Amino acid sequence: MSTPTTPRILVLGSTGLMGREVLRALNERGVTPRVLVRDPARLRITDVADVRVGDLRDQATLRAAMAGVDAVFHISPHEVDEVELTASVLQACEEAGARLVFAGIHITASNPVAAWAMRTLYGRLLPKYRGKIAIGRLVETSATRPVLLGVSNFMQNDEVLLDVIRAGQFVHPCHRGGLNRVDLRDLGEIAANVLLDPNVPAGPYPVVGPRSLTGPECAQVWSEELGVPVSYAGDDDAALEAALTAHLSGQRLADWLSSFRALRGFAVKTKTSEVDATARLLGRPPTDFTDFVHRIVVEHGLAPAAHAGADGIPTPVTGAHR
Repeated sequence: MSTPTTPRILVLGSTGLMGREVLRALNERGVTPRVLVRDPARLRITDVADVRVGDLRDQATLRAAMAGVDAVFHISPHEVDEVELTASVLQACEEAGARLVFAGIHITASNPVAAWAMRTLYGRLLPKYRGKIAIGRLVETSATRPVLLGVSNFMQNDEVLLDVIRAGQFVHPCHRGGLNRVDLRDLGEIAANVLLDPNVPAGPYPVVGPRSLTGPECAQVWSEELGVPVSYAGDDDAALEAALTAHLSGQRLADWLSSFRALRGFAVKTKTSEVDATARLLGRPPTDFTDFVHRIVVEHGLAPAAHAGADGIPTPVTGAHR
């Protein structure tokens, strides 16, 4: 009896917050995927990949990277021409017969008319998201047998702003009704599972964290782990803009500012059905925010002396949600 072969995989966006976790998860499963990058120096020293240098705007390098590939991971790029770039990726996938696993915004509803109405409404309320909403629709209607991973707010946003948090401010906006937050390492594992299993049915799947958190709750978790006071400043637009401008630029900065400001206007509640769906794809419960923060503090060597054991190794802080 023949044994199944490992699918040949291309990871696009492998140096970004999402893509690097997909690459990590594939490596942990013993897989060396192909990546298409503009600057190989942005890959982590621990990344193992078949590196191809190129750009999504260059059809020749995109098609060359796609040659012989069975499955492709793609995210909505932070570029002005994001819709056109994704259209190019879809065309290349269709020509190569490759399946697409996409992570980004995708609006689902009970019927096509309701979905159209929701896309129209969100497009009017969040004009900066019109491109990303259009991308989700393009992927959904493509001939790539797509799996669409609708990802909640990223816990890793905090890691980007870690210096601001250490200075005592949590500037990430969260509605007082709570914001569902997901560890992108969970997303990486889910994407790897789907990329390696061609039998996962096409369609949309939620990727969420186990609970919704308010801004003060997030600040408190960071304060307990770092051992310093951290206050919530997510309603201070000047503080938010200063923090993001110090770390981001161009379209990426514009996208983050737009999405962060939008988060002040509505709560993102946690649905049990979505948590259960995420757990099924992941093979375990999704990571809690307290565990994520503890991991980041330890990885960056920031655990205060009060958290260290007798052998000097940082130990977890006991919290209400651990």
